[in-house]
Amino acid sequence: MLDLDFAFYNLKSMDRRGIFCRKYILDRLAPVFFSPRVEKLIDLRDLGARGCNIRLPLGPGNLRMLEPETQENIVNKSTAILEDFKLPAMAVDRRHKKQFSELFKSLPLVFGDNFIKALASVLVRETLSRRDIKKLVVVGDTDYFADFINEISNLGIPVSLQSHHPSRQEVLAYRLLYEKGHAISTSYIKPQQWQRGDLVLMFDSDQQQLAITYPQAFYIKLGNDACNFALELEHRLYSNGIDHALHNLAPILEISLLSKAGIWDRGIEQNNAKGEEGQCFLLLQELGYELGLWDLFLDKAI
Repeated sequence: MLDLDFAFYNLKSMDRRGIFCRKYILDRLAPVFFSPRVEKLIDLRDLGARGCNIRLPLGPGNLRMLEPETQENIVNKSTAILEDFKLPAMAVDRRHKKQFSELFKSLPLVFGDNFIKALASVLVRETLSRRDIKKLVVVGDTDYFADFINEISNLGIPVSLQSHHPSRQEVLAYRLLYEKGHAISTSYIKPQQWQRGDLVLMFDSDQQQLAITYPQAFYIKLGNDACNFALELEHRLYSNGIDHALHNLAPILEISLLSKAGIWDRGIEQNNAKGEEGQCFLLLQELGYELGLWDLFLDKAI
């Protein structure tokens, strides 16, 4: 059996169509013809990591259509593949986060949220060292958002949190402003007010990519469809038949870093090994520096 560092699990981008994909028929065909399978090996030689691409040959709508018993069969077969390779967790295309979190309730899944925050933190620090940035604008949010904002607000420049629902971030802003003295504010998204000297970080907001024009501000897009961050790494994914956008790149690199750090060695549970989940992006940030990962990103991104 191959010695692998990680597994990446994904679906077809589009649902299967036709008579054989009607609910009644699909429920009977899925366990035989549409089972999860190891499709490709993924060689990330820049990190010294190797993994496998576990492919479920169904689209998200097809999977949602299946009866609970058929879905459970898919879960069991997927888990068996991981056990064969002695892998305790798997990375998953982050576009299917909600669906797979409900499906694989007892299996540790990595969606790349912490990697994206680590990348954002690195890029912000690097940009501040190279450009005259007067304000940081953070659009949208992500998991454990407060820990990330607390970290970057320590960098000494004003932070503006902008979203479709700014009231949800008022408590965070109040705490950082009055308890820690950070210059932080909240508002609705106002691209017309972004100007030269602003650094804009754009996360996905409400699971939808923000369609905004920003002619003057310096911006970094961190939504699922963002790409062209690290061309060498992205080319390796593409050459293995995997879409190289951030929705795949982030979970694959996050699980690779954690695996190389021995996070899951000797059966240690994922959450316990990583400590406080909200601080995990800082661990990934440090691991990325130690392994030279960020060098592949910085020259292209800045």
